[in-house]
Amino acid sequence: MTNIRNTNVCVIGGAGFLGSHLADYLIEKRDCKVLILDNLISGLKKHINPKASFMWHDIRDDEHELANILMKEEIEYVFNYAAEPYIPECFERPMHFFDINATSVLKVLNACQIAKVKGLLQVSSAEIYGDMTGKIRETDPVAPHSTYGVSKLAADGLVQVRWKEAKVPAIAMRQFNCVGERETHAYVIPEIISQMDKSNIIKLGNNSFRDFQYSGDAIAMAVELLEKGEFGEVYNMGSESGIKIYDLARLIGELMGHEKVEIVVDEARVRPWEIWHLQSDNTKLYSAIGERKPTSLRHALEKTIEYYRMNDKKWDW
Repeated sequence: MTNIRNTNVCVIGGAGFLGSHLADYLIEKRDCKVLILDNLISGLKKHINPKASFMWHDIRDDEHELANILMKEEIEYVFNYAAEPYIPECFERPMHFFDINATSVLKVLNACQIAKVKGLLQVSSAEIYGDMTGKIRETDPVAPHSTYGVSKLAADGLVQVRWKEAKVPAIAMRQFNCVGERETHAYVIPEIISQMDKSNIIKLGNNSFRDFQYSGDAIAMAVELLEKGEFGEVYNMGSESGIKIYDLARLIGELMGHEKVEIVVDEARVRPWEIWHLQSDNTKLYSAIGERKPTSLRHALEKTIEYYRMNDKKWDW
């Protein structure tokens, strides 16, 4: 167990959706000195907290370059939120996805080892599980449906193996779906909100079941996990509840003032390789950090819709 308060922390991918929220939290709630590393391909400078330091960096670069940055800035803890996450693109660019989400994670692990950091939190994904029923535990079988899922599973394995081989102090956090301000990719919730802003008739694809966790909950618990979790282990991170996508659309429609929502199945949006059910079981996580009451999906959606409207009805991509 450790305490991150008043330490030097590096957030890789800190100009993106979750990474920028994490940097804000570390600065405002934990009094940390934060260094943000980002290549700004999907992250945006406007998301960078003015109290943070920023350096342009691509995790595909040489690991010694990253190690030198960490040592020069006297970094004690690292959070790696850098990733290529937009799954529909992985089928056309499998090598690119694997390079960023797996090979580059090994570089980050090696850099942390060289720089002798005290802890690394590597962000993984629920996509490693494949199709399941009910709540999913870390001990359940893994069967990813995409190159993205395989790349994240490989990164998980590297975290576990490098702890066993060389005591590289890292934890893998399998993040389920998130909802919140500053979305940087065209995921389902921003897509639904954008369509609902124009009409109560919405085009959707698969009616899958997803666990949506509010971004504010996710990043606060991520910090506690690095403080209290065990190195070399993997932990699920989600809300433990869930909703089908069509019901999600109806809820968003209600929050945006539509009395009725008409859903049209758009064949172009139907994914034949869909994972139909993802829902987290946080038992292992809560055994490390203590149980938490999640922000309700309704409230998380309200905050996301408010952000969209205050951002001139635009998303950050």
